[in-house]
Amino acid sequence: HAQLIAAAGATLESVNNFEAAENSYKQSLAEEPNQFMANYGLGKMLYNRGVDKQEAVNSLDMDNEEGITKLTEERNALWNQAIPYFNAAIAYIDNLDATAQAQNRSNLFSCLGALKTVYARFEMYDELKAINARMDALQKAANQ
Repeated sequence: HAQLIAAAGATLESVNNFEAAENSYKQSLAEEPNQFMANYGLGKMLYNRGVDKQEAVNSLDMDNEEGITKLTEERNALWNQAIPYFNAAIAYIDNLDATAQAQNRSNLFSCLGALKTVYARFEMYDELKAINARMDALQKAANQ
């Protein structure tokens, strides 16, 4: 049942109904916290909304300090919310057996890539180093 609710969240997100999507993802997680689909879906949605805020910042005139500050704060809030969901999705994959981990390598890489961007923007260098090391190890393993 939790997977169906998470799938509904993804559908709602695809039509930009973010509030309803977030509610669906959270309802799914309330029923089954240890899952990939809703953790990743909610993390990705929050991250992508933050990317949209960053793109809006990039389109503003540099003298629009108020607008830049407002959008940057909104981006940061969204990305801060996304971090624990990505970490939960990664933890879920890490607890799978080796075969299932290999099957989820692209999902893991997506989570790590998003966290890499967030940690770099937030100047969280210790976390960024750990993410880079993990991504390098995944790349090496994939190339063998």
